[in-house]
Amino acid sequence: MKQIKKVLVVGSFNSNPEIYTYAISFYKSFKKLGYEVERFNYRKKFVSIKKLNDFVCNTFLERKVAQFYPDLIFFIKSENIFASTIRRIKNNFNAVLVNFYPDNPFILWNGNSTSNILLSLPIYDCFLTWSKMLIPVLESAGCKKVYYFPFAYDQDLYNNSQKNGLDNYLYDVCFIGTWSKDREIWLKMLCEKLPNLNLGIFGNMWHKKLSSDSILINKLKGEAIYPPKVVEIFKKSKIVLNFIRQQNMTSHNMRTLEVPASGAFLLTQRTVEQANFLFEEGENIECFADVNELVNKIEFYLKNDFLRNQITAKSYKSVKQFTLQNILENWIQIFFELNVKKGRKNEFKFL
Repeated sequence: MKQIKKVLVVGSFNSNPEIYTYAISFYKSFKKLGYEVERFNYRKKFVSIKKLNDFVCNTFLERKVAQFYPDLIFFIKSENIFASTIRRIKNNFNAVLVNFYPDNPFILWNGNSTSNILLSLPIYDCFLTWSKMLIPVLESAGCKKVYYFPFAYDQDLYNNSQKNGLDNYLYDVCFIGTWSKDREIWLKMLCEKLPNLNLGIFGNMWHKKLSSDSILINKLKGEAIYPPKVVEIFKKSKIVLNFIRQQNMTSHNMRTLEVPASGAFLLTQRTVEQANFLFEEGENIECFADVNELVNKIEFYLKNDFLRNQITAKSYKSVKQFTLQNILENWIQIFFELNVKKGRKNEFKFL
């Protein structure tokens, strides 16, 4: 397999440098690993008509590849890149084509994926997924190589640089995320059972979606926040809640790793991968399955600062292996250096 020197990251990049996107972390991590890296924003608006814009975007991507001539093209989602474009790039340029898809590629009805992705699955040289459950499905769909690639965190953005102190807490519990009906139901039930809970909610759409008499109205503290502000709120909350969307199935999400990396206490909706693979429940993570368990664990850990801080410290230590730079380096070693070994499993050995 060819040696990798030049990497083109195809992802969602915002023209405003103050607005963070996950693709920026990949771009920076590849650079830190010593590669010559350039990027392409597949969501750039060239024209106002979407179908025409997609066509222009695909054309410009091929031009970018021809100009830069990368050894590795690392796609992050890139749902509007045509299968025909992927195939032409594969046939005309000597580049390894890899896609990390941070959503479920088989869920089309809510915009998580497109037919472009499904048609491209057999063309990519490698497909990276955050869910162990999706590996056999992707292989059945024709993917050549599928690897488990968890939602690693950017260590430059999420870090435990300053210790929490009891007098620094703003909230007993916080939740940071966009409104959804499921999340509203969870938080409403929580506040009905603990009406005096010092809860802070941050995220888009909450003011728009909640009725004026909702029990949650007075808990809203602001719109969506991003690093470094989000890290500050994590640190100033005794407990940070995490709800797993249906499409994430038995896996995890970005908060699973970002919260412990910030030195904060994570209480997350229980899934197999969070409780048994990424962490060990009761040791360095705490989980819940229903509202009664959620309430009981909140009450318990608000009363037991020592135990809460002990789990927080252990989770912070455990999560260090899941930096994006580490995960990328691990994958590169497996795919490009060790992939020739017969019987190599498509998964990482975490330290």
